[in-house]
Amino acid sequence: MVSTSADIGSPKIITNIDIISVRRLIAAGVFCFVALIVAIIVGATGPEVYESVSYNLYQCSDNTHIYTTNCTGFQLYPGGGTWSQTLYPITSLNKFWALQATPYSNNLTSFTSEQVTFLVVIYDEQSNVVKSQNSTQTVVCNTGFGQCNTFTLIDEEDLESIQYSVEISIVSENTTVVGDIDFDVWRNNSSFSSFEIITHLTLLIISAIAIIGFLIAMRSFSLINWAFEQKFLFLLFFGILLANNPFYGIQYATQGAFFPFLNAFFDVIFLSIFALYSLMVLDRIRMESKKVEWDYSTISKIVVVVIFMILGLILFSWINVRDRKDPIIGSATSESGIQALFYLVATVFICILLWILLLVITAFPVAYARQYLFAKYLFTAIPIVVFVLSILIGIIAGTFGPLNPNSLSVMYFNVLNNVFVAIVAYSYWPNANPFHKGVMGSGEEQSLVYQDDEI
Repeated sequence: MVSTSADIGSPKIITNIDIISVRRLIAAGVFCFVALIVAIIVGATGPEVYESVSYNLYQCSDNTHIYTTNCTGFQLYPGGGTWSQTLYPITSLNKFWALQATPYSNNLTSFTSEQVTFLVVIYDEQSNVVKSQNSTQTVVCNTGFGQCNTFTLIDEEDLESIQYSVEISIVSENTTVVGDIDFDVWRNNSSFSSFEIITHLTLLIISAIAIIGFLIAMRSFSLINWAFEQKFLFLLFFGILLANNPFYGIQYATQGAFFPFLNAFFDVIFLSIFALYSLMVLDRIRMESKKVEWDYSTISKIVVVVIFMILGLILFSWINVRDRKDPIIGSATSESGIQALFYLVATVFICILLWILLLVITAFPVAYARQYLFAKYLFTAIPIVVFVLSILIGIIAGTFGPLNPNSLSVMYFNVLNNVFVAIVAYSYWPNANPFHKGVMGSGEEQSLVYQDDEI
């Protein structure tokens, strides 16, 4: 048979995977497991995505929605009464602020649906009018003093002032459907935005240092002698630097669509590189191949990944840009167009992930029959399986990529990306390098290297 790591006649670069032992295998697995558990704990205890403050129109001491002498607020009716409120300081990290209204029935005797027009006036910190407009809403109420439907009166993403004041009044004539009103002011949690920025920046610094270390370790070896996986690491390194996103924080200082698009592009590029790496490497193990054959199998892998990359870029860009230009509270796929594209992209990507899992299964008996190949298989297949299962869970939960991110998904998936690249880099780290003299380990470890000469 031929070598799986180097061309015939070329000096072999001895890597960690060539002299791997059970002890080192377990140690690497424990390190990755701990890193992911820490990410889950930190993410699960992280800040909420949104924060809100509630105000009530009647302000009744008994928390009812019937206006009596126990209420310190006032009634809002056509031609009289204006509700006003100064909002707490807003920064660019909040991304947007919105005002939602939930009216209550005004002692209705029957189910009622009525068009009600509100006058909405927004002032900045200098008391200048930022916006003054009528907002016509369909108010649907049950009988009595029950709760009506909730609707949005204000949705502002151009944060040009640090403080805003609002005035709300009813301008519809002869409408009596609205009684008490709950006003909820929503905005993106600045702590969550800071959490995202710190996560990306920290992982960017760590990954950059690790990549520099790997390149220093490999600098004395000719590129011709590099294994296929070591060459592919350049793409993984490129992808992880993009995924960690050195420009992530800049989007909060601008209002344009460029940086949200850039975020989507970086995320999709890394996922595409991961998918292509997994398909290529697992198939090489299954076929016991030492070099890439440009046959229909290889071309089909590339074509499928490119299709996902194009569709994924459209979906991720659409969500990111929409979230920046016109953010909504709730599911990112609540728009019908985004929802349809999401199902299409999810179907394509799930097919790729299932293809990867199929290769993991079919490569097992081939790798198990050869001790050296089995060690390589374990260090290749286990991280891939963990990554694939995590993505599948994220897709099912609807919190993968730009889809409804929260502290847990942001921390876990970003750490998962870096842990995956780290374990691949560790596997193909040269045993002899400027940081290590390359002294061979136990007899068991040495035998794995010598057995490779037979492959």
